[in-house]
Amino acid sequence: MARQLIAGAITLCLAAVLASPASAFVNEVRGGVYAHDVLGPAHESDGADLTGEILFDTPSFLEWAFNPRPRLGGTLNFNGDTSLIYLDPFGWTIDLTDTIFVDGSLGAAVHDGRIHGSRPGQNQYGCRWNFHETASIGYRIAPNLSVMASLEHISNAGLCSVNDGLTNVGMRVGYSF
Repeated sequence: MARQLIAGAITLCLAAVLASPASAFVNEVRGGVYAHDVLGPAHESDGADLTGEILFDTPSFLEWAFNPRPRLGGTLNFNGDTSLIYLDPFGWTIDLTDTIFVDGSLGAAVHDGRIHGSRPGQNQYGCRWNFHETASIGYRIAPNLSVMASLEHISNAGLCSVNDGLTNVGMRVGYSF
């Protein structure tokens, strides 16, 4: 049941990313593909993930943290392995040049993977909720369009008895409003 609920929530998040109009509070939308769990101790089976996220303008109560852009997103695995949805309240984009930038975020994710019970080819996460982090290096093709090489990771940081974690790597495209 949890897997269906999370898959449904991820589908809604991805649909929102693809259909999101420019609005007063949506700053950017991103989408792309990841290679599933390319690093980690219990490597899940190879496969592709579809990912999407919405980046919001900095809310006034977070301006003290160097103006982060909160993000809401999801990663959907096509092979029945771990999918997730996340909220990263802390996300920053730092311009290195007019066209090259680095980007990172930190927050929390809920996933549909195994909590306990080892099975070959499946990770164990120990907790339903995990920390979520991303890192990207990007290139602005045009003022509103960018491409990024990205890494996504979830882990419980040792707060639960099992902590296999998950690391996805891939490419994303961003459109700024």
